[in-house]
Amino acid sequence: MALGLALAPGPVACSKTGSPEQVADAFADAYFRHNDQEKAKEFTALGASAMLDEELKNVAQIRKDGYSPTEASAEVEVRRGAAQNRDQRIRYPYEISIKIEGVETIKDADIELTQIGGSWKVVRVGLKAR
Repeated sequence: MALGLALAPGPVACSKTGSPEQVADAFADAYFRHNDQEKAKEFTALGASAMLDEELKNVAQIRKDGYSPTEASAEVEVRRGAAQNRDQRIRYPYEISIKIEGVETIKDADIELTQIGGSWKVVRVGLKAR
């Protein structure tokens, strides 16, 4: 049921592998579109990893019972806004549009990255309803 990842500005193909925007987009795709915390964890460190560990703990039983991230997916569009630099970090705002049974909800997400060991990692994720 999930829609393709819609990004602004520019297509993801223009993002260099390992660049902050590519890592942020890959995280957003795994986490918001596919509800796949395990996949999303590949792109995280620090507080974002701790957040996903807690979520995985909370869904462990339902996943054990056979309910997969694919079954949890809704119709989701993800749009990235312009980067904002803050000290050694880069923040990307995202608009997340979720449609379940014809009802659309829009949320604003903030994905913050920093370089750890030479690689960009998502270290903070904020999400709020509009």
